[in-house]
Amino acid sequence: MPDTSPAPQKKEFRQSAAWLLVVLVGAVFLVETLVMILLPVLPPMSRTELILMDATLLSVLIFPIFYFLVFRPLVRNITERKHAEEALRETSDFNELLIESLPFGMDIVDAQGHILYMSRAMESAVGKRALGERCWNLYKDDRQQCADCVLSQPLRLGVTQSMESADVLGGRVFEITHTGMIYQGKPAVLEVFYDITERKHAEEMLEEKVEERTRQLRENQAEKDRVVGQLIQAEKMAAIGTMVSGIGHEINNPLYVILGKAEAIRDESDVLACNEHARDIIKNSKHIAAIVKNLSGYIRPADRHELENTDVREVLTEAIAMAKHSLLDDRIEIRQNFAPVPEIAAKSEEVQQVFFNVIRNGIQAMSGRGVLEISTASESGQACIRIKDTGAGILPEHLGKIFDPFFTTKGPDEGEGLGMYIVQKIVNKYNGTIVLESQENKGTTVTIRFPGTENIKEE
Repeated sequence: MPDTSPAPQKKEFRQSAAWLLVVLVGAVFLVETLVMILLPVLPPMSRTELILMDATLLSVLIFPIFYFLVFRPLVRNITERKHAEEALRETSDFNELLIESLPFGMDIVDAQGHILYMSRAMESAVGKRALGERCWNLYKDDRQQCADCVLSQPLRLGVTQSMESADVLGGRVFEITHTGMIYQGKPAVLEVFYDITERKHAEEMLEEKVEERTRQLRENQAEKDRVVGQLIQAEKMAAIGTMVSGIGHEINNPLYVILGKAEAIRDESDVLACNEHARDIIKNSKHIAAIVKNLSGYIRPADRHELENTDVREVLTEAIAMAKHSLLDDRIEIRQNFAPVPEIAAKSEEVQQVFFNVIRNGIQAMSGRGVLEISTASESGQACIRIKDTGAGILPEHLGKIFDPFFTTKGPDEGEGLGMYIVQKIVNKYNGTIVLESQENKGTTVTIRFPGTENIKEE
């Protein structure tokens, strides 16, 4: 790399010459003055003797003055200058060796883009030493100046800017850093070229792989959602088997009442009595309709894509009604304590399935006798539901497996072990949480939390 240090200044040299002249003139003046002082006291001398004495005194007296005030400082100055020049030469050689050994190309251009210096790596990449040419004519495939070229702005000394440029030196991609500097006494820019073509290709390949993997994950998730949906529906249908006998009994009773009242109306002539029979028919018909509504709402697939603001307490009431119609033994007491809670963004059919499965498990755990406490509360903007039974509890070694698919402690004809697995899937789907706390022979408490909307359902 050419020497970029400024040329030696002449000021120092001029000062040294002036100092030498002053010393010499001063020394001669002092010696001649001394001679003139000594002449009157000396014996008479011939002209030749006088000249020799004057020359001798001048030489003897000037020599130490000249030696100490001129020669020694001058020798020291020359020695120091040589040492400095040698150090500067070594530094320059080191810098040149260092710069030329760098694996990336470098050049220096002036404010108009003319190349003033080019490293060997850059020469090798370009194929020639093209000093004086504009950089974009040499490097760019289209021979056009970069749109965001730093040379289009005023140069700022010591400021480094980076840019990425494609289609350079045969379609390659470079990251180019530009640093403002002074070169040969003029503003210039140091350009350093980093070839990032392979890195860009690797990034593009990585992006393609990420996109492909993302697509596969979406497909896998869609398939997983489809299978989970089938499991949810299958679990619903399995639950219907345990509900049929109870629902049949629940429907038969009002049907017998309706049939009896209808026959009574046919034979009754009293209008008031007929009205009374009609009211009983309407009452029992509504009772059957409520049972059918709850059952159909539970069975219906949740195939809607949009969510709705769901009233937790209303859905919980429907789930309790289903349990009463089909599962509840007369010796099991249900205690309800429903405080106002936020509505949740969810599909009511799926939330109802969560509540029904947990209630059913609690009832079955109490073996026909006990208390089921169901409460709601608003906690930190969440809808919190607690379902507590006084059943046999869950063994510690089983507690960690409750949400595993196909895990069950029931008999072979009492379920497939998917109920709580599906409950957890639905709760997680709506960003909720479910926690089980159980003590053997004391009962189990299931706490479910759903993120609430801004709407709080009051009494």
